[in-house]
Amino acid sequence: MPRFIARKPIVKTGTYNKFGFVITLHEFCCCPKCKSILNAGPEYQPNYCDNCGQKIDFSDVVWKEEKSIGYVERDE
Repeated sequence: MPRFIARKPIVKTGTYNKFGFVITLHEFCCCPKCKSILNAGPEYQPNYCDNCGQKIDFSDVVWKEEKSIGYVERDE
């Protein structure tokens, strides 16, 4: 499929350590062509993938708020 035709991003769910100790669940978007992570959020949605140049259409993406799901245990 040509790059100039807009495609929907792939929405995935993952976790990361916010502030180094809060385990946070969040959703992120990936490029449908090269599978690289897009720098996108509710405030900013790029028109094209930075890696491969695929045009991206964020019109149907519903942005969800991050959720704290726990804390990292202290190593003694």
